[in-house]
Amino acid sequence: MFAQDKYPVSLSVGDKVPSLIWREQLTAVSVIGENTISLADFKDKAIILDFWTSWCAPCLKNMPILDSIHRENNRDLKVIMMNASISRTGYDKEQKFIRQFLTDHQNFFSPLTLRSDLYRKYFYFRVVPHYVWIGADGKVKALTDHTQFSKENISRFISGKSLSLTPKTQ
Repeated sequence: MFAQDKYPVSLSVGDKVPSLIWREQLTAVSVIGENTISLADFKDKAIILDFWTSWCAPCLKNMPILDSIHRENNRDLKVIMMNASISRTGYDKEQKFIRQFLTDHQNFFSPLTLRSDLYRKYFYFRVVPHYVWIGADGKVKALTDHTQFSKENISRFISGKSLSLTPKTQ
C-alpha cells in the first residue's frame, strides 16, 4: 500500500505562515534570466502575494498598479507576483510571457515568479487575481481581490494596524 500525500490545509486570516513556505525557493524570471528568492529574504516586511495568470485581464491591468505601490513603499513592503497557471506543460510559455511582459514594462520593480504548487496548496483559491497579505509578524492578515488596494489600507497594513478588508470568497 502506498502512502498518500498529506496536503496542507489552506491558510486563513490569522494563521501563521509555516516555515516550509518561508523557505520554499521561488523562481523569479527577469529579461536576462532567472534567480531564486524566498519569503525568508523579506522577513520582517509586510508582503503581498499577487497570484495572476497571463489570460486574466484584471490581473495584467492591476500588476503595474501594485508594482507602483511596491515601489512607493519598498522599505516596508514586498510585493511578489506569482504566476498561478496550473498547466503542467506551460512552464516554458510562462517564462516567455514574463520575459515579454518585462520587456514591455522596462521599469517594473516587483519580482515575477513562476508557479509554486506548494503556495497554491497553502493559499488555495479558485479565481484570480488573488492577493494574500502577510504581515511583518508572519501572519496572514487578509485574502482579497484587487478592490482592497488603497493608500489607507496599504498604510494600515505596513504599520501593523488592524485591517477591515472585504475577504475574497473564491
